[in-house]
Amino acid sequence: MARRFSKSKTIDTRSEDEQQQDRSRRLRYIGPWAVTALGPVLVEGGHLVVAGNPAALALATLGVAGTGTVLCRFLNHLDIKAKRDKDTVRLHQVNTIAVTAAVTLGTITGVDTAETAGAWAIGGVGLSLANNLWSSFHKKGSEKTASKWEKLEAEIGLAKHELKDAKSNGKGTVLATVEAKDGATAEDLARRIPAMAAAMKIGKGRITHTVDDDDSSMVTMRVQVADLLKEGFPWRGPSAFGASIGDVPIRTGRYEDGEDLLLNLTGQLRCLNLTGQPLDEEPLSNGNVEHAIAMGVNGAGKTQGNQLIITEVCTRTEASVIAIDCSKFQQDFGHLRHGIEWPIDKKDAARRFFKLLPNAIEKRTDFLAAKGMSKWEPGCGLNFLVIIGEEAADFAADNEHYQKILRTARAAGIWILTSIQRATHNNMDTDSRANSPAGLCFGLRDGADAQYCLPDEATDAGAWPQWGNRKPGYHYAAGLGIPEDRWHITARTELASKRDQADAITAGAAIRTPLDTVTAEAFGDLYTNRTTYDAPLLPQEEGEENTPQQAAPAPVTASASPAAPAAPAYSGPPDEEMDDVDEETMAREVEELNEMLQNVLDEDPEPGEYDHLRIEDDIEPPAEDAPVISLGGDIDDADKLTSEQGRQELYERLDNWVREGKNSFAPRDVTDILMRVGLSDTKRWFYRERDRLIEAGVISVDESDEGFGLYDILRSPLSGNNGE
Repeated sequence: MARRFSKSKTIDTRSEDEQQQDRSRRLRYIGPWAVTALGPVLVEGGHLVVAGNPAALALATLGVAGTGTVLCRFLNHLDIKAKRDKDTVRLHQVNTIAVTAAVTLGTITGVDTAETAGAWAIGGVGLSLANNLWSSFHKKGSEKTASKWEKLEAEIGLAKHELKDAKSNGKGTVLATVEAKDGATAEDLARRIPAMAAAMKIGKGRITHTVDDDDSSMVTMRVQVADLLKEGFPWRGPSAFGASIGDVPIRTGRYEDGEDLLLNLTGQLRCLNLTGQPLDEEPLSNGNVEHAIAMGVNGAGKTQGNQLIITEVCTRTEASVIAIDCSKFQQDFGHLRHGIEWPIDKKDAARRFFKLLPNAIEKRTDFLAAKGMSKWEPGCGLNFLVIIGEEAADFAADNEHYQKILRTARAAGIWILTSIQRATHNNMDTDSRANSPAGLCFGLRDGADAQYCLPDEATDAGAWPQWGNRKPGYHYAAGLGIPEDRWHITARTELASKRDQADAITAGAAIRTPLDTVTAEAFGDLYTNRTTYDAPLLPQEEGEENTPQQAAPAPVTASASPAAPAAPAYSGPPDEEMDDVDEETMAREVEELNEMLQNVLDEDPEPGEYDHLRIEDDIEPPAEDAPVISLGGDIDDADKLTSEQGRQELYERLDNWVREGKNSFAPRDVTDILMRVGLSDTKRWFYRERDRLIEAGVISVDESDEGFGLYDILRSPLSGNNGE
């Protein structure tokens, strides 16, 4: 019986893609050598066919050269379509041109001589080796990028978005230009960014995009593949110590691509360096003062950012800082307090400040208008005011003065930063939010809340600060002269110690410009009687004496009335040593005290001459020399006041209260004056005087919940024309 023999068949377990890649690799390595070996045979055959006919030779030569030219252009088109790098395109062009030239010359002269055959062999071997080495060692970055993009096209539907260019800045950031084609839009790409981030295994918010203003089909996509802010950056000190706030911007941190975060508070800059010479290029310019909102959850780093802003401003000239923190001023700004022109740490003081600020705005704008200026400029004679409102929900929620101030303050050279955890309507008036176009958005619990702080352009581009307080100091910055294409780039504030900042502000005392008299007089007694500090509040270090740091008395301006001396602060009862008193003595003292109290309680409170009286008996009239107690009835004519005298008495009373530091009063506090005014309706007279004082800005109604029926004293009525 015959045996049946069969050959075993090898099964290839590789995938179709792997088999195709293997075939392509063999073609890349074997192809050049095949052309070198078989090319002379074909060329020599062609030469023999046309060599005897000059016309045919000429036509064949032109045909070969033309075919090579067309092939060269076609191959270049394919390379561009495949997004190959420039070096690969050049290699393909060199190969095509070399083969075309060799075939053309071989057709004319033939390859049958030793010289022509040798030239062909040398050139062919050289090109073959070059191609093999190129295939082995060249890093085809563009082809890898293209293949990744093609994979994204297949996985998440980006077939209508063509990747034009992609490059890395060497700092963990890849910038790619994408073109939307065939009816696709930038919005289509934006909707696929979350899926793209998941496919690339990076976090949400790490891919952002901007659309070209002139061509909406061109999109610049920014991919942050590494977090270079994680380790933080040490504080480098004041950015321009001694320069004017209107010379160069302030520096508070760095972006994730290594660029400095610069803020232009004044809206326009002279762009001078410390030597007074113009800078090579203007860093930032927006032309207007843009009030800002600093928003973030507790622990996100808002206060540290505000501390850097205060430190920068306090080391410049022509600038003054007013810091408002009604919750924990000393904890937040204690180490900076000796540089702050006006520290405000009480709600009632903040309320009175915002009531007087419109008067200061009016005086400052009048001053600028008299000089022909439409806005604050360096050297105008006024300090640029930087107002930092920390925990602004304490005073910005229902403050009607606040949103009016934000509308008018920028023309007077005043910049206001509203620092708040969540700028919703119940924490900040919507009009106030609309008048704060700039934003510093720190970490949030919900990234969608960024809409309350950042412009739509930033959130549309992909800004998403949903990291809570896990990344202190991380934030987005928009407005304040920052280019729009950087509004969606994450930045981080520099890491500064309290002692370093305090030392910088201490050094800045030599160059800080005192508050101008126009603004000081506009605030009047409230500014004159403010609390200032001459030393920072810092944690005690080893070797330092434990001496309390006291508040310094506020300087008194020439136009203001001298303030009454402050009473010494009550420090509590003196400590007594109780260790020497034994329990038996203590018990005896307590027993004697109880006996004394019992004796007082046992005595008749009204003994003596009235014991015999009964309820139905008449009481005898008092003796002629008995003292008379006045219960506030009729006033003697000699003690009565005219309307003018009553007004003067009221003004003097208010002036005394201002000197004593009394900041509010109730109508009952002036009842004795009303009773002496010789008018039938003294209540109506009081209301007329009250309205006059409110209109003059001397007093105002206390709108706080606990201030019903009270009036705030804003300044002395005798410091202006009211007392004349």
